[in-house]
Amino acid sequence: MYSVIKKRNFTIDDILKLTSINEVKISSSGNIAISYTKSDLEKNKNNNYIHIIKNNNKEIFLTSGSDSSPRWSPNGETLAFLSKRGENENSKGQGIYIYNLEGEPKNISWFKNGVLTLEWYDNENLIAIVPENDKYYDNDGDYISTDRLPFWMDDTGFIGTYIYTLYFINISSGYVKELKKEENYIYPTSLCSCNKNIFYSTPIDIRFPYKHKLVKINPESSEESTLLQGYFIESLACINNNLYGLIHNNEIGISSHFKLYRIDENKADCLTCNKIDRNIQSIIGQYSNGIALQIYDRGFSKIILFNDNFKEIVSNGFVLTGSSNKDTLVYVYAEPTKAMEVYKLDNKGVRKLTSYNDFLNDVNLYEHKHEEVNVNGKKIDGWIIMPEGNDKKPLILYIHGGPKGMYGYNFYPEMQLFASNGYAIIFANPTGSDGYDEKFADIRGKYGEEDFNELMNFLDYIIKKYNIDKDRMAVTGISYGGYMTNVFITKTNLFKAAVSENGIADWISDYYASDIGYFFDPDQIGKTPHENLNEYIKKSPFYHINNVTTPVLLIHSNQDYRCFIDQSLAMHISLYMNNKESRIVLFTKGSHGHSTKAEPRHRKKRYEIKLSFINEKLKK
Repeated sequence: MYSVIKKRNFTIDDILKLTSINEVKISSSGNIAISYTKSDLEKNKNNNYIHIIKNNNKEIFLTSGSDSSPRWSPNGETLAFLSKRGENENSKGQGIYIYNLEGEPKNISWFKNGVLTLEWYDNENLIAIVPENDKYYDNDGDYISTDRLPFWMDDTGFIGTYIYTLYFINISSGYVKELKKEENYIYPTSLCSCNKNIFYSTPIDIRFPYKHKLVKINPESSEESTLLQGYFIESLACINNNLYGLIHNNEIGISSHFKLYRIDENKADCLTCNKIDRNIQSIIGQYSNGIALQIYDRGFSKIILFNDNFKEIVSNGFVLTGSSNKDTLVYVYAEPTKAMEVYKLDNKGVRKLTSYNDFLNDVNLYEHKHEEVNVNGKKIDGWIIMPEGNDKKPLILYIHGGPKGMYGYNFYPEMQLFASNGYAIIFANPTGSDGYDEKFADIRGKYGEEDFNELMNFLDYIIKKYNIDKDRMAVTGISYGGYMTNVFITKTNLFKAAVSENGIADWISDYYASDIGYFFDPDQIGKTPHENLNEYIKKSPFYHINNVTTPVLLIHSNQDYRCFIDQSLAMHISLYMNNKESRIVLFTKGSHGHSTKAEPRHRKKRYEIKLSFINEKLKK
């Protein structure tokens, strides 16, 4: 007889073992470069590596621990990338390196404030956007002075002193030529070379950064022109000597869907308008007889091939990023019980290229079961992860960030952790979510209302259908999910625990403290606090804490410039002063993405704290 090997439970240590894949790039000659991150808990570091799979299947690993942003030359034989290799880990700045797939990479330039984005111009020259301090910078670092916005940017720091310089860099001589300076932020994914010209997008007026101008520069003649104005230009790509862009015209404000445009001189033609009603996440590149695009669709992240019409070529699971040449498509892909890996699609079919996270084959993981509710004629997609056993399960409602985020058929480590600890997990896509038509994404002026009602309807449906202990339920979320957690505890006493992470409590202070508040909040809430104070108060949980009965854990990171620390402090102090049960955990450093990007020791403690709190409040 054969013995059945029982799989072990998923743990916090498993989360820290996961390899996170940042990018995959395939060259015109079929060489593949994969940028990935692994955590070293012992040294408390997140190390960045590049894995190269050559077209002869020989593999090369660049393992300095600081290598990122791989970019193939047009001929497909030379790799450029960013690194601090050879430097002290505390060194400020970043170098550009060239690697010919033999010997050691060569440093050709160094920039003390790092490099925002790097691309090839031709086989001999690179282009890069570099942030640089201007005249307002204090050399002693004693103060920061600026007359511009924004003052800071999440995951970057104080940028009020920065200007952005476009450089032209020869890889043989290392000669660096300055082409253009911009006072306003240049969108990194918009830098593109096409037909011997360079293109990028930048805000016309930084007070309204969702309205861009498209700049064209000829590096040989230094001739410059502006092609388009007023659109939001997210990214650009050159395919068959034609310039394409993911663009929207602010149809429903900031949350508008990106459409595929072909850009000619002073004209942009929308190719997907009235053909694709989903938000296009990225232009992957030319593949077969069309353009491969990544889209979100009702919980799936798909790759479609567009050529007047479109067809799905990767339709299940969750694509995170990808790259293509004419014959081959490579992409990062995950499923609910499969962590991300790199896959290759060509005329031979689909092949898995990496095994970074295969250790999970020995771990018990839970599938998502799809459920749907109808709320006022609108279909709301949701999912449940139900652990084994016939006993009534304590439940955790997760709320995604955004609000234009999307839950679905991805691998969610934290949900697997709590399911392994006996919790039923539910999550859904309310109004404002991505993955549906543009109208569905429009939640302007309806924060904490339509979304709250739809999630409550989904929760009620789950409680009636499944074996749930409604006396042991928690609600949690990060960012917009943290905001909605704060909303939930001011509107219902159903929950016995709430964990609000890096969320918003007071839209008034968010308007001036957040790096995006001064333009995001008027777009989403409606006008500024000066013009619409009552609505800002109405939408802010901070002003409604008298209704709270739920014990709350607030988790925040001290360098979160997207939802500033004052948001969680506002909730904690107000709750505490009104004799409500509240705890706050402030991590001493880390950006808005602290839960996934922080040093491994921080992330380990964050999971331990959250698990301990929910166990304390919900376990029998």
